[in-house]
Amino acid sequence: MTRLASPDSPVADRDLRLLVVGAGQRTVDVLLPALRRAMPTAQVAAICDPDPTVAARIAGLTEAGRQPDDIPVFAELDRALAAGPYQVAILACPHDQHQEATLRLTDAHIAVWKEKPYALTLQQAVHLATRDVRVLAHRPHGQLLQIATDRMAAWGRLLSYRIRITRPTGDYTGTWRASAERAGGGAICDLGYHAFDLISRLTGRPSARPATVYAVTTSSPAHRPAVEVEESAHLTITHVGGCAGTVHLSRCEERADEIDMVAEHGRITISGDRSVLQVTTPAGRTHRAEVTAADDDPWAAMLRYHAQTLGDTAVTAAEARTGITATALMEAAYTSVRLGRSAPVASCADFGPMTVPVPVQEGRAS
Repeated sequence: MTRLASPDSPVADRDLRLLVVGAGQRTVDVLLPALRRAMPTAQVAAICDPDPTVAARIAGLTEAGRQPDDIPVFAELDRALAAGPYQVAILACPHDQHQEATLRLTDAHIAVWKEKPYALTLQQAVHLATRDVRVLAHRPHGQLLQIATDRMAAWGRLLSYRIRITRPTGDYTGTWRASAERAGGGAICDLGYHAFDLISRLTGRPSARPATVYAVTTSSPAHRPAVEVEESAHLTITHVGGCAGTVHLSRCEERADEIDMVAEHGRITISGDRSVLQVTTPAGRTHRAEVTAADDDPWAAMLRYHAQTLGDTAVTAAEARTGITATALMEAAYTSVRLGRSAPVASCADFGPMTVPVPVQEGRAS
């Protein structure tokens, strides 16, 4: 699991030039504000998005004081690349465009920090593993999950876990997210990738790696417009060594972010910004403590972490292993849905060591 970066940690971002590929609502409402909090001196040098309304929306942000500089907007990636150089590209375009854009950006010696998923297929994930690519997974950088990681390391073997991620998603018919081909799936791909990323980090040892997935999905309920993709899913995951977990995902329920982990000598339950820790002493006594996250900013912490470790090939290789395992879990879940039975999860070890080339940071001061 990654370590939480201090809000006061120095970040070598003064000369960092970023290209943002995809400027939808999540980019405007979440990513750009988080970038300003995490790396105030970094420069969003350009945005690439074919939507003709993006330029006006970005200009509106500048006029409203939400964006400090006028940012050039390009409809085509070729033109955006020609306006470089850039050290980092933040990729937040539709899922079906991720792989091609990631390969083009890394071929141009630009590090890619991309929205989930790492890849839509295991084959694509393995292809990316030798590139300078990381997923923007913010949950591991939250205070409570950092505490959970520390405690679980001291509490012995993980025995079981339960993850619940649900959202009251509005009508998204007619968008790329409603298309199985363009989105790569529904709740399993979108919400589920958060769970798969956490599972990959928490059970990353070969002795605890995921072994099988059994997934059941549901279509749109009667009160919602029908879409091609699954709107809810329930997964049962077994691991080498005996650990077992369940994951519940839904786009049709009230918002919930819950994780419950039981280890040999303790238990931690996280719900939103609160967690409950229980530990059993050798004498058999159980102690309980409640913890509340204070001023938690996992998005900014995540971006600071990636900036601080930019060019660190060991970190990128570790993120690649997490990405491959998470993608293998996702692929196994969809295989299970298709076959109507449990499906095996491919092991990261099946693909050999992750070797990431040292990036060429063109245009960056030494």
